[in-house]
Amino acid sequence: MRRIGIIGGMSWESTAHYYRLLNEGVRDRLGGLHSARLLVANVDFAPIEAMQAAGDWAAAGRALADEARALQAGGADLLLIATNTMHKVYDAVADAVDVPVLHLGDVTAAAIRGAGLERIGLLATAYTMEQDFYRDRLSQHGVISLVPAPKDRDEVQRIIYAELCVGRFEPASHRELVRVAETLVAQGAQGIVLGCTELELSVRPGDLEVPVFATTALHCAAALEVALASDDKPQAE
Repeated sequence: MRRIGIIGGMSWESTAHYYRLLNEGVRDRLGGLHSARLLVANVDFAPIEAMQAAGDWAAAGRALADEARALQAGGADLLLIATNTMHKVYDAVADAVDVPVLHLGDVTAAAIRGAGLERIGLLATAYTMEQDFYRDRLSQHGVISLVPAPKDRDEVQRIIYAELCVGRFEPASHRELVRVAETLVAQGAQGIVLGCTELELSVRPGDLEVPVFATTALHCAAALEVALASDDKPQAE
């Protein structure tokens, strides 16, 4: 089993979700008392969030690149950036190490295309919805992204940072997220991408009548395909 390195803490609520999904995935694949081989770099989110707000993505990239190098030095064979938004600095992280860094956008696009869809609604932080780093990555795979109107984008951003990132799960906010998603479906979205890891802590696939692509779950499943590539195959007799 290969060791997975997680650059997390952005927020730690979603990183805990990564930790659980990866360990449950190994248990389900290998059985018994098996669990994942993980290294977690849990950064302090407050300085990173300040860099986001200031638009200082270069500094954020340097900070995450340092964490990536530390994980590689600790023995990680594969790295995950456990946040959609910070894939804005994916190149800075990937260029800092010699091990693979599994891009969340590529994994998500593969799932969308595998479901036979090409037009999705994107719920995420304002950075991810409004900037092109993530939507362009999906577009490279033939996936068209629809985003909410400005007022709805502001509300989704508020729910993520003021509530979900600090462990608050308000029923009214859940209903608002579902409403925004349904608006995108009415505009022609064939499915909804939960393009912020915290959104999976509120919105569930059964909340909508179209496919819901939970990016954390997809990222973890893809990472386990790599990490367990030779572990869960039947042994030759």
